[in-house]
Amino acid sequence: MPTYNLYMGCSVPANYPNYEISMLKVAEALGIDLVYMEGVGCCGSPNLRAIDYFGWLLVNARTLAIAEKSGHDVVTPCNGCFGSLKDVHHFLLHNSEYRTRVNEELNSEGLEFTGRVRPRHFIEVLYTDIGIDAIREKVTRPLDGVGIAIHYGCHLLRPADVTEFDPAILDELVRVTGATVVEYPLWKQCCGATVLPVNEALAVRLARDKLKSIKEAGASFITVVCPACGNQLDLQQLGLKTSYGEVYDLPVLLYPQILALAMGMSEDEIGLEMNRVPAQPILEHLTG
Repeated sequence: MPTYNLYMGCSVPANYPNYEISMLKVAEALGIDLVYMEGVGCCGSPNLRAIDYFGWLLVNARTLAIAEKSGHDVVTPCNGCFGSLKDVHHFLLHNSEYRTRVNEELNSEGLEFTGRVRPRHFIEVLYTDIGIDAIREKVTRPLDGVGIAIHYGCHLLRPADVTEFDPAILDELVRVTGATVVEYPLWKQCCGATVLPVNEALAVRLARDKLKSIKEAGASFITVVCPACGNQLDLQQLGLKTSYGEVYDLPVLLYPQILALAMGMSEDEIGLEMNRVPAQPILEHLTG
């Protein structure tokens, strides 16, 4: 059984228990041992990075250094946490001056960053360490005929030389459930989640453009692997209905929820009732 340090970050446990529970259910079914990390702090994305760069380096290096004590890679379900951890890991491996400064601070806790353990996204672990064939064997209720649009999220894809994440990974993970991946023109565009606190009008416009692009492409659902992106695309549909009279009716499901459904799990087991845009259509498909 592969074992990983599970770094939940702040957002998922505080606001998205549906993400946490569906990920844990999928992990259990696939024989993945996720060990919650203790004594770790927030990754600081994106605010801390903007106001205290060294502090941002330090808190993420500390998380990685704690993980090094067990020797297991760090796995997170959050794109923001993944982006921060990957960026810091990459930067410190290539900058000995900052690595020395960081380790001088970590030394007071008996910690050291060496870069031996890797930060990983849960989705990448599914694809790389478990594999499509092993996942396919667990699919008992395929989502045949369901058209799903994928929103990858900025921190998963950019910068590509740091995240090292190929979007084709998520495409294959969606297809293994039996669903069809619906391509749409604005697949690389930001959803506007991180813009929302500083420029609400721009954030709404980004989400609106994205939702229109997905709807016009003929998708029935959206899947995400980022809690902030999921919240933005979910929540803005309610606002756009009120402000513009536009009805999208695009349920936004976290990828582990989609996979869990295809593996035969019930809606209650994966917290589907917590999704704001009702996911009833996908349940009707499965029971139809």
